[in-house]
Amino acid sequence: MSAPKLSAAVAVLSRTTKVEGNPREKVLRLYRHVQKNVPYLLQQYAIEEPPAAVRANIKREFMKHGGAADNLDPKITNMLVFKGQMELDEALAQWKTRTHILKYVYDVVYKPHLGRSKLEEVPLASTVQEESEFVKRFLGR
Repeated sequence: MSAPKLSAAVAVLSRTTKVEGNPREKVLRLYRHVQKNVPYLLQQYAIEEPPAAVRANIKREFMKHGGAADNLDPKITNMLVFKGQMELDEALAQWKTRTHILKYVYDVVYKPHLGRSKLEEVPLASTVQEESEFVKRFLGR
């Protein structure tokens, strides 16, 4: 019988995360854990960005929910911590691709083409007022 793979151990660890405890402590523990793993993840995914810049972007992601541990319902905080831990576990186990990791690496303000993509506003067919002459001629109307 062979030993279980690392990925199986990581998945089990994710599922058995403790739910009780102070929400603020859980958020800080996750934050520290993520920040400590930044250099390793950059190396594993061959991303050539300074760790300080990536850490600043990750800090910004955490601050989006600024004070979340104090102001949110503990159930919501638990869910956010669990999702964050799951994201980190999947990245460490290399279940994610490089593009999944890049959305946390690049600052969308300064490098929007490298960060998360945003869908442009496309008018719906029902909101288009009239057809162009080309379309009318093409459809034979």
